[in-house]
Parts: sequence; structure tokens; C-alpha cells
Amino acid sequence: MNKYNDEYYIVFENYNNETLYLSPLQKTFDRNYTYTKINMGQEPLFFENAYKDKDLLNSIQRPIKNAHLNLNYPIVSNKIKDDINNFEIDNFQLYPTVIIDDNGDFYDNFWFFNIYNKIDALNLEHCIIDDYDEDDKRHDIDKYYLDENKLNSIQEEKRLIFIPEKASGAPVFVHKKIVDIFNKHKVDTLKFIKVSEWEMGKQF
Repeated sequence: MNKYNDEYYIVFENYNNETLYLSPLQKTFDRNYTYTKINMGQEPLFFENAYKDKDLLNSIQRPIKNAHLNLNYPIVSNKIKDDINNFEIDNFQLYPTVIIDDNGDFYDNFWFFNIYNKIDALNLEHCIIDDYDEDDKRHDIDKYYLDENKLNSIQEEKRLIFIPEKASGAPVFVHKKIVDIFNKHKVDTLKFIKVSEWEMGKQF
């Protein structure tokens, strides 16, 4: 039994008719915000409803709530940000973010999970991988398995949020302590699946 596969969760969108799919404005997209550290003091990141035109045409309004996703990355409200900031997490910062609603109003009380370095956290021998080739730098993983020895070597607080190396399109992994924060704020827009219980397709 590997305790870390039960302590860590993978973050996904909670899909329903109200799901707000966020898309970056071009000026945000151009900043390579998903894999580089953004310097504090620069302008915020900006996101809008990816289906804005269609929703306006059909008189659909998707609510802006405490947390959303862009790609694999959570975007959270001030309240959640304040709780997460109690931890010192490596390779991670919360960066100021604005969500623009379909009427053009700005919601500037959001923060993006800027994860700018991945960590070596997987036991590839125990992961289930499509067409495994040991020479590949990244693998298509159908089921993740965390490596106890690798994670034991990193102080817990430093690895409460991370993306693993060597996994193609890897999602964000969060410790139960982070999930507890989302639950405290009654987040219903995201879902968290234990690493031990997740396999490709379960997020849908």
C-alpha cells in the first residue's frame, strides 16, 4: 500500500450545464503562463467564457464561482487564495487574475495556480502507460502511481501542489490539505479524485 496514492488528489472540472470554460485573452496566451514563472507586479492574467458568443445568442449565463479551471490549472477566489497562502509550496505561486463575464464586467478577485516547475514524483514501473518506451521523455499515462521514496525526500509543505514530470498533459496534483480548503469553501465547480482511484476517462 502506497499512502501517497491516497493522500493526493487530481483536480478536474465538475462538468454540468453551468460549467464555465475559461479561455485566456490573446495577451494572456502570449505570456506562456502555463509553464513559466510570471513576475509579480506585471499585469494580471485575463480570462473569459470560451463559449461567450454562443451563450449570448442562447441567453445562457454561466455563474462565476469560487473556483474554475483553465486547462488543468485552478483559478481561485481571494478566500481560497488566503488559505493556500498559509503554506510555502515550491514551484508554485498564486498570480493575480481577472475573469471577464459575458457583459464585459471585470472580476478581479481571482488567482491563477502558476506552477512553473514540475517535480519527479512518479514510479513509472507501477504507472499504467500507453506504448511505454524508456527513452521517451514524456509518457501517456492511463493510471498514475506516486513514488514514496521521491516524495519522502521533499518536505510535505513544499509539495502540497505539483505537476509530475515525465507525464504528457499531466494534471495538477494536490494534497488532502489543499482539498480540505476547497471543501471548506464549498467549491462545487471542481472535483478531486484520489490518485489511487483515478484512471484515464474517470474525470468524465
